[in-house]
Amino acid sequence: MVYLHVLLATLLATLLATALAVLSPLYWLAAFAALYPLFRLFGLFHRASRLYALRIEAGLIFVPWFTWQVFSASFGVAKIVLSPRYQIESAVVRVPLHTRDKRLITLLGCLLTLTPGTLALDFRSRTGDMYVHVLDTRSVESVVKAIGDIERRLMRWVQPLGGGE
Repeated sequence: MVYLHVLLATLLATLLATALAVLSPLYWLAAFAALYPLFRLFGLFHRASRLYALRIEAGLIFVPWFTWQVFSASFGVAKIVLSPRYQIESAVVRVPLHTRDKRLITLLGCLLTLTPGTLALDFRSRTGDMYVHVLDTRSVESVVKAIGDIERRLMRWVQPLGGGE
């Protein structure tokens, strides 16, 4: 579906650029966005189109949300570094994961490692637990809840219909 979307957006942007006699990458972006409602509408009858549209929606929600998480964690780490009297309470936390898909677990580990102040250390496939080092935490429950939130949002993006899509 993504290939079809890109192809149609490219064709529409080329037509627009030819008609206006001005070439701009914004035309392609506008064409890509303008075609989305067609995929959403076609999704009423075609399962693959519905799945594609749901993934676009979930991705448009996840990416800015995770970007905000990274920036807020960066400010938190900066606050710790710049406060010499601050007592750091680092910990290695066992986080039970709901997914067993190794690709998603790898992606989750990468996202956690990208977030300042956290580092994915290990995953135990027998128990489904991921071990994460957290630079500063006052509560293990808050860490488990925050990582569970990332996992839930990531699952909504990758598997919007649930199950093994």
